[in-house]
Amino acid sequence: MTQATALEGKDITGIGDGVAAAWRRLWRRRDTEGAAGGQYWTSGVTYRGYLGADGGVPALWFSEEQLKETQALLRMAAAAGRLGAWSVELSGMKYVWSDEVKAIHEVPADFVPDGPDSLSFYTPESQDLMIEAFEACARQGVPFDLELQLSTAKGRQVWIRAIGEADRDAEGKITHVRGALQDISKFRAVTDAARRTAERFTRTLESLSDGFILLDHEWCFIYVNPEAERILRKDRSALAGRCLLTEFPETASGKFLEKCQDAIRDSRSVEFEKFYAPLGIWVYMKVSPTDEGITLCIRDDTERITARRALLRVKAELGSLKA
Repeated sequence: MTQATALEGKDITGIGDGVAAAWRRLWRRRDTEGAAGGQYWTSGVTYRGYLGADGGVPALWFSEEQLKETQALLRMAAAAGRLGAWSVELSGMKYVWSDEVKAIHEVPADFVPDGPDSLSFYTPESQDLMIEAFEACARQGVPFDLELQLSTAKGRQVWIRAIGEADRDAEGKITHVRGALQDISKFRAVTDAARRTAERFTRTLESLSDGFILLDHEWCFIYVNPEAERILRKDRSALAGRCLLTEFPETASGKFLEKCQDAIRDSRSVEFEKFYAPLGIWVYMKVSPTDEGITLCIRDDTERITARRALLRVKAELGSLKA
């Protein structure tokens, strides 16, 4: 089996002009006159299968140099993407791995896999997923696309993407399961790191003593932390996706809107205090524009401002007495 098998039924227009052009030369349209099976390419350049040979091949077939170029481009594409092909002939359960699949498993080039060998590389959880998906594909033709974890022959833990499809004969009977295997360890590592960073950031926001709100460019709520939920006196799940200016109409004009517009226009943070009459509280607010929209840091300053005003009133009264 070749690595070409993995692309069977797949749209390869995005691989790159060089590889796509090579595929066009390698896999041609079958002439409709006197040929069975019809076109094997769609308008989107989707590979449908190896056409074999007929009387018209010599006039359409490519040169030896074009063949070498095609093979080189395919090898480069497979190596760059850590992508290999595999096949299982169901009648004898004969397994075939491409060189890149063997490289992913870190086995010798002459390694000949069988069913138990193939499964032994996977973690127990991934084994169960692979067995279930393979059986559904082999019996019912259900394709699969899984992310699985395996331990290579050298003991290295890797994440792979396994894709499989059923291959049928002329009578519609499933004879093979063919697919592709790709090492996605680097991608998973980046994704996992980003997820952990996001989780740490979320935990920080959740524990803030100040309220934190993230709005999109349409002023709709993306995130509200528990303290902001308490200050606004609304369930944050009910606010998700709703517009701030609609949920709190008093913000659609006046000082709040002016300060937000200043922050957006000047691409800077703006701080201010405002008495919000519907809730009867004084609110300190810091507005900052972001790529996603606007962030609002809010704090209920009613107690502090009330105390400050009371102190100023007392000072004023004392001043009048001395006068």
